[in-house]
Amino acid sequence: MDNEHPLVIPVMSAAGGVGRSTVAALLAGALHRHTSDGRGRAVAVCDTQPRCASPWPGWLDHAAERGTSWLAECAADARRFTHEVRRSTSAISAGTEQPIWVLTDTGPLSAGYSGSGPGPWFWAPALPYLRAAVIDGDPLEGFRLARHYAGGEPGTASAWMALPSARTAGLWVTDPSPVGLSRTLEAMTAAESCGVAMEQIVVAVNDAHGHGWAPRSRSRRTLLADRVGAIVEISHDGELRRGDCPSASPERLAQRDVSALLDAVLAAAGRPVPGPAAVPDLAPEREPAPAPEPALGPETAPALAERTFWNAAYPVPASG
Repeated sequence: MDNEHPLVIPVMSAAGGVGRSTVAALLAGALHRHTSDGRGRAVAVCDTQPRCASPWPGWLDHAAERGTSWLAECAADARRFTHEVRRSTSAISAGTEQPIWVLTDTGPLSAGYSGSGPGPWFWAPALPYLRAAVIDGDPLEGFRLARHYAGGEPGTASAWMALPSARTAGLWVTDPSPVGLSRTLEAMTAAESCGVAMEQIVVAVNDAHGHGWAPRSRSRRTLLADRVGAIVEISHDGELRRGDCPSASPERLAQRDVSALLDAVLAAAGRPVPGPAAVPDLAPEREPAPAPEPALGPETAPALAERTFWNAAYPVPASG
């Protein structure tokens, strides 16, 4: 892995029920087991959904005292966010010394929290602690691409690809139904028209329900193949819907389709944009930031060389 630039994989879809979170979990588990860097940084899942719309709170082995609903209140202050992220991070045991870290909605419920958004405006402050961040998005990415095509705000993949401090590979998840692949083809056509770097997009066709492929689906796959970096077929596995978090299953992570997914994502990851670049802001309009709090003392201020939640299992060399 690149010791300087973390890998960011926004996991996107245009509909619910296609197994987006399952694919995100498989990818996070594969990245955790089969990648490393010289600084001992972690792999984390960044869950954008609120409590009852996400499977991640139920998959945790350790739930943080606070979660993304609390972090959302800190998002306007990057320094405060970076400090609070350490006690707002949950974990899934992965059979190794270091777990997979998960940022999801835990702790006290928040009446005003409806999700964090999948773009870098919210998640970028956590990147210095990570070698890879899997952003488990929402089923609205088709709408965002259509909005971008119509002259509106850019979509999630465009925002991450413009970030100068990260390598990005977008992962689009669909089912193999004719409708699902037709919807994906329409979304990828819009993305190509908007100037998205299509070689950095991987499409995962996930047979979440075991219905298999229809003849019309195969023809749509052929049309799609020329427009994206890679297409990976994820086979049906009924146990994934009945068991624990998919990333905790060594047997499932060792299967050929998961290895193919990991290889495709690593191959698609693009280099960061050189020099300063304007990052499209996907955040809603926010109130002006409050006056800064007093500076954190040295015993609490986060630093890359510090043994925080993100890198507690591995020594990290001091910067400079």
